[in-house]
Amino acid sequence: MYSTRTYKVCGKARLAGNVGSLDQHAGTNQLGYSLRRIGRVVQDMTVPVFPFLRFLSDGRSHAFDEIRQQLGLSQACVSEVLDSLASAGLEIEINEQTGCRLLTPFCALNVAQVERFLGDKAHLFSIEVVDQTGSTNEDLMLRARQGAAGGLVRVAEEQSAGRGRRRRRWVSALGGTLTFSLLWNFDEAASALSSLSLAVGVSLVRSLQTMGLQGVQLKWPNDLLWQQRKLGGILIESIARPAGGISAVIGIGINLRLLKPVTDLIDQPTADLGSAGVHVDRNRLLARVLSDLSDVLGTYSRNGFGALRAEWQRAHAYQDKMVAIEMSGEIQLDGRALGVDETGALLVQTAEGTRTVHSGELSLRLKAG
Repeated sequence: MYSTRTYKVCGKARLAGNVGSLDQHAGTNQLGYSLRRIGRVVQDMTVPVFPFLRFLSDGRSHAFDEIRQQLGLSQACVSEVLDSLASAGLEIEINEQTGCRLLTPFCALNVAQVERFLGDKAHLFSIEVVDQTGSTNEDLMLRARQGAAGGLVRVAEEQSAGRGRRRRRWVSALGGTLTFSLLWNFDEAASALSSLSLAVGVSLVRSLQTMGLQGVQLKWPNDLLWQQRKLGGILIESIARPAGGISAVIGIGINLRLLKPVTDLIDQPTADLGSAGVHVDRNRLLARVLSDLSDVLGTYSRNGFGALRAEWQRAHAYQDKMVAIEMSGEIQLDGRALGVDETGALLVQTAEGTRTVHSGELSLRLKAG
């Protein structure tokens, strides 16, 4: 009878011939190092993590000889890739006789599949999928400066320098997040786009509800919440176009399945679609999000945020709740959140009257008690 071992969070993988064994290592330092190493080795292309993942994504057992031959890898490289995947929390079954099998589902991003799901809207977008990059937003900001056309989409399996609002780090998980950026051109001036992140939030709520998620909410100005935990985020950056108008880069991150080595690196409560009982193909989800964005951004460009305001209000996580507005950890004002006005500014009822709060370096928190 063959010996089979299953590993969830483990360290070094040593292979001798067709025999695989893993030594377990515990501790957040080891896990943190392994996750940082994955970003580095993928960027250097010395360890082909993503081709390996795509090869194993069928869920079948593959002999080590087959893996080495099909991917052109040395025995040492196969060991290193298995080590990286296990350290990232992916569940791998290693059979000393028959090879290894990826038990954690992995849905590889694929341009052709996304375009198929988009159907007659596929012509609106030019989609690029990369294994690894620093930041998809930074990539598209560079392209915008070079005069790229709108509709350009850059999707990454892994971002080593992903970030959110106020330059906070966005932590991505191997196969467990959808992180991408969309370049969209507007004829309006930059001042008219102050509410763009709220419009994008409305679009994402539509998409996630269509995919079966109930109870998704919006936190002003750019977060997706589920059961008061962060499910996703939005980052908007823009640049003036030489011929007039604005090129906006819309960065989006959605958690699909977060494993413990990733959640250990995040400093706030998180949610993911899997925990909410929604299991979805990433290509189908990306297509749904892009399709809805094309509709919402069209409405926003023609009619402004006012046409979407009521929909945003219905999804407002903090509606009529006591909140505090902070800057650099210091409370600037507190009161009852009344929603937003037609420019996307937050309205807060304070002891001195209704205050209008514009986005910037401010942070919104529920008030304790």
